[in-house]
Formats: sequence, structure tokens, C-alpha cells
Amino acid sequence: MKKSLILLLTIFLLAACTTKDVKIEKFAAIPQFTRVAVLPFDVIGCETCVDSYPTCRPQGNRIVCDKVSSKIGYELALSIAREIAIYGRYEVVEPEVAARIIPYVGQVSMKEIGRRLGVDILLFGSVKRFHERQGGPMAATRPASVSFEISMIDARSGNKAWSAVFDQTQKSLSDDITNIRNFMRGGGKWLTAREFAEIGIAETIEQFPGHEKVGAP
Repeated sequence: MKKSLILLLTIFLLAACTTKDVKIEKFAAIPQFTRVAVLPFDVIGCETCVDSYPTCRPQGNRIVCDKVSSKIGYELALSIAREIAIYGRYEVVEPEVAARIIPYVGQVSMKEIGRRLGVDILLFGSVKRFHERQGGPMAATRPASVSFEISMIDARSGNKAWSAVFDQTQKSLSDDITNIRNFMRGGGKWLTAREFAEIGIAETIEQFPGHEKVGAP
């Protein structure tokens, strides 16, 4: 019994230190900044959706914006913005504010939007998969599955400096014992896609530039 407890604690500590759920990539030296704007995320597959929610994506040194029917891109962008703000290191312009500045349809210069928002860093995101669980929190026939990517763009140059990808399907402990951190973080139950995405967001922002040595807020 004692050996089993030690083994579980060891696995938990190892899992707490791992970042296998989020893949980070650095493309260039990250410029100094104090303010960051989070734009409404793009939603893959919604190019022809009925106009409703704002969505933006980088294209060269310009920003292309439109509207889609899915609200999840806007909601995840808002969660990202508020998670960054919790750490208190940067001032954050939330997606609703950014959307007021940027035309919903058309193209606009990144440098100009950065100037109008008073930021040097723009955060873009894309939601590539957002599959809801089938079943309830105690018994699910299909688990939640979420994939999103976040890109940090230097508004002054238009260069990508940093990106993070969360691409996961929830697993039980019997399927993956090293998943204990997320399993416990989610309350030890089968999560909705929205709840699972929030875990991905928390893990991603733990590794956001400037947050790596801060630790959990």
C-alpha cells in the first residue's frame, strides 16, 4: 500500500512538471512588450457560416476579419485574454475591444491596428476541432476533443514570434496514468468540450512568454 502511494505521488509530481499537452514553438526573438491585444479566434470550417460573431486571422502583414456563426472562437479568445490578465504581468486588450477597432469584413494593416489599440503584440488563434463529449460527467461514450493554436505576432514587423498548440482528446487514468494532472484538474470527471478547452488554455498561458518562471497564479 505504501509503495503504491509513493508510486502515485511520483507520477503526480512528474505529470505536474510536464507540458506534453501543449506544444510550444519560438520563431524569433520575442520583443519587449507591456500590452497585448487578443483578437477573436478564427474557426476552421466556418468560412461560409451565417454572420454573427467576429473572427480574425493574420495574412502576411495584414489582418483579415469576418463574421461566423460559431461563438466558440470568440469565447476562447476571451478566456485566453483573461487568463493572461490573471498573472498581472501585461495589460490586455480583450477581443471585444479589438473587434470594435477592426472592420468585420475586409483587410487592415497589422501595424495600424497595433497603433490604434496601443499594443506591440497581437495574439491570433484558430479553433481547429471542438467536439463535444457524448454522455455525462460520470460516463461518456465519446470524450471531449479540442484542438486550438495561438500565434503571437509582432505588430510592428508582422513576424510570428511564438506559437502554442493544444490538440488533445480527454483520456481516463486507465488509458494514460501520466494524465493525472489534467484528470484531477478537471475534477476527476468527463468534461464538456468547453471545460476541457479551459484546461488547455490554463496550461498554454502557464508557458506564455514572461510567465514561465512566474508559476501558477
